[in-house]
Amino acid sequence: MSGIQLRFIIQNHKTNHPHYDLSLEIDEALMTWILPKRVPIKSREIRLAIEDKAERPSFFDFNTVVDDGYGTGETEVWDIGTYEINRKNKSKIEFEAKGEKFAGKFILLLPSWGKWYKKRLWTLIKIW
Repeated sequence: MSGIQLRFIIQNHKTNHPHYDLSLEIDEALMTWILPKRVPIKSREIRLAIEDKAERPSFFDFNTVVDDGYGTGETEVWDIGTYEINRKNKSKIEFEAKGEKFAGKFILLLPSWGKWYKKRLWTLIKIW
């Protein structure tokens, strides 16, 4: 789609409900999804991704204490890298990530049932 290399960060968020935070730089903001289980690293793995609030891109600069819908706790960087959007609309983002651990082609998909929750429920699918 764009050919522009954007940044992503995945943080291991240590709370009472440990999870991962996936943040993608999109339109000069940092869109974040909470991954309650683990990050999909094998082809065809599907994970729930709960949309969280947008952050400032300066969020890339540090490990910190974060408060999100899954609790307050310290974060540590699990992976950081670049990605390129192949296709994007209101309910689907196809992208290719280039990180050490988070690499390959992925789809973030907002199913019709996921739109009706307070925080929209997406699925993150690893294609290859």
